Amino acid sequence: MRIDIFLRLTGLLKTRSLAGKACRGGFVLLNGGTARASSTVSTGDVIDLTRPDGSTLKAEVLAVPGSGQVSRKERENYVRVTQTGSRFTC
Repeated sequence: MRIDIFLRLTGLLKTRSLAGKACRGGFVLLNGGTARASSTVSTGDVIDLTRPDGSTLKAEVLAVPGSGQVSRKERENYVRVTQTGSRFTC
């Protein structure tokens, strides 16, 4: 599954277009390398994400959802947030 779709379905980012912009801006890392919106996500991958508000998180992919929406209750079955950080301040 594409990482931009994965980020949207699991609720890590609100929209697919926002996920694509984050990838193009270098704010999404997949297994330590810069991710493109079309990068493929697999079980066991690690995603480092800097959100638009400046907060950061590191998440492990537990499973890749099939096609269709993922309910809020089910999101924890697909991704585990292992580390969070606060906003960057100047």
